[in-house]
Amino acid sequence: MGALFLALLELTFVMVSLMLFHGLKRTIGSSPFYLSLGMFFVLGQIVSSANLMVDPGLSGFRVNLGHTTLLAPYLAALLIVYVVDGTLEAQRLILGFVALLFGYYYLASVIASQCAWSTWITLGDDNSRYLQAVLQQSKRTVFATFVAQAVDLVVLPILFQFFHNRRSRLFFSVLGTLVLTQVIDSFLYQIIAYPELEEWWNQLRTSYLARAGGLIWLSGLTTVYLHMFPIEESGERRPLDIVLDFLGGYGRTRELQKSLREWEGRYRIVVQSSSDLIFIADHQGKVLNANPAALRALGLRPGQEFSIQDTARRQDDIPCDWAALWMDLQRGGPNAILHQDWKAITTAGDTIELDASISRGELREAPVAVVSARDVTARRRLEREHRQLEEQLVHAQRMQAVGQLAGGVAHDFNNLLHTIRGSIDGLSKQWELSAPSRAMVSNIDEAASRATELTAQLLGFARRGKYRMERYDVAEIVDKARSLFEPVAGRDILLKTIVAPDAMIVCGDSTQLQQVFLNLLLNARDAIHEKDAPGGRIVFRAEVAAEHTPGWQFRDQPEADPRRYVCVRVRDNGIGMTPEIQRSIFDPFFTTKGVGKGTGMGLAMAYGCVGNHHGWIHVESERGKGSEFFLFLPRL
Repeated sequence: MGALFLALLELTFVMVSLMLFHGLKRTIGSSPFYLSLGMFFVLGQIVSSANLMVDPGLSGFRVNLGHTTLLAPYLAALLIVYVVDGTLEAQRLILGFVALLFGYYYLASVIASQCAWSTWITLGDDNSRYLQAVLQQSKRTVFATFVAQAVDLVVLPILFQFFHNRRSRLFFSVLGTLVLTQVIDSFLYQIIAYPELEEWWNQLRTSYLARAGGLIWLSGLTTVYLHMFPIEESGERRPLDIVLDFLGGYGRTRELQKSLREWEGRYRIVVQSSSDLIFIADHQGKVLNANPAALRALGLRPGQEFSIQDTARRQDDIPCDWAALWMDLQRGGPNAILHQDWKAITTAGDTIELDASISRGELREAPVAVVSARDVTARRRLEREHRQLEEQLVHAQRMQAVGQLAGGVAHDFNNLLHTIRGSIDGLSKQWELSAPSRAMVSNIDEAASRATELTAQLLGFARRGKYRMERYDVAEIVDKARSLFEPVAGRDILLKTIVAPDAMIVCGDSTQLQQVFLNLLLNARDAIHEKDAPGGRIVFRAEVAAEHTPGWQFRDQPEADPRRYVCVRVRDNGIGMTPEIQRSIFDPFFTTKGVGKGTGMGLAMAYGCVGNHHGWIHVESERGKGSEFFLFLPRL
């Protein structure tokens, strides 16, 4: 029984070795698997030729070491290749072993003839004669082995597919395949090598239990290994597919090679020459491959490792959650496509905007994600500028309509005020008025004066006011506005005035422009007080405009030279404004201040005054961080 147990261990060692090398094909390549399979096959031929047996003295338990422990695992390995690697790989294995049999037959013939030469020297005459006998026996049996193995290689996939398509359990499919294949193999081998059927029956009677036990154990090991891989559903392959594929295999192989070359060419044209950024990433977000356009856009070198998480961010500057995207992609099925708006950070620190599409793929039999992204930075910038220009146009049209209405009302109201003030002047010159009456006339005159000022502001907003247009240096107007503002600024506000040394001559009404600057400074002060935080700061500056100056893009004349304009800027760190407030700040009578604290005409008057000087106003603000106004005036 010890000999039987040792034979079982030998069978287990051979099968486990083959399964181990097959499982490591993706890591160490397929060469170790096929070399070990060929080694066991040749060794099985030699041992079978020597007719080496283990006879424990029990009926039916005689073990042929060549057939049972070496060649049976070879058949199980062929079955594994067919099930796991596919029909094409099984065909290659069959052709490889046919070539191996021819090579073995040739070398056995040559070496057997050399054993009879006088120049052949061994350690002993018996060794030479024994080797010659074994090789001669191999020559006699190799043809039988060739025919039997050729039939086995075709019959084995057919039998397995027959059982599998009938939804048999995997273990019984494997066991039935190996048993029937062994029966056919043994029968053909005996008929060709030893035509006496009596000898075949004698061998079956003396070894059938050992063979059956070995095949059951072998089927169990093979079934456990096959459960580690996804197996095609029953019915996807027909039993005779391997034979039909053999008959048309050469032409199909040529077509596949031609198609492969065509697809490789298309891949180079489409992917390598594409201007889109194309990545192949694994489940962890690691980029396995990227086309030249992607490497150029990100400033990376070929072969440099990076991941999607390190590069891509959402529009809110949060790194993309690749694990969540991967799960969504897997749940979406094989045709799932995810669309993402990303920001990518280049190695230079620049930000580019990407319109990305993510789809499923497979690389080296492992699932991957194919990311195709288009750089839309320029397009998005143009879209934002277009929306801003549209908003500016709508605002200008609305302000023009409001200005016309306000101008007409203010003009008629101004005429009425002249009549009222003339009557008040007449009343004030009458000596018979009592003191109370004279006080009421004074109150009416003061109210009429304030109404006159408000009317003047409305006419200025409507561009119907009277302007005294002269040449002035903006630096002088800025200095006068600063001197008027400093006494009312308050000790808790730091005012910093910056005036460029360039000559900044403009044609305009210095009084009106001074009032505009002062209004902006007062608004900045009020915004800082509303925030109610220490460290209030206002920056009041004048400089020659430049291409990068915020608001320059909203000029009426696209071909204008920025050096022909002066930009006056007022920036504060006050409460700031929401986008909704920014859209209404230039409307007449719009104010965010409390009742009695503002008329809502300060910025409206500033807007009309600057527009009457052929300039424009731009504002940038963020709630809680402050605001900055940009006034552009033509420079002489």
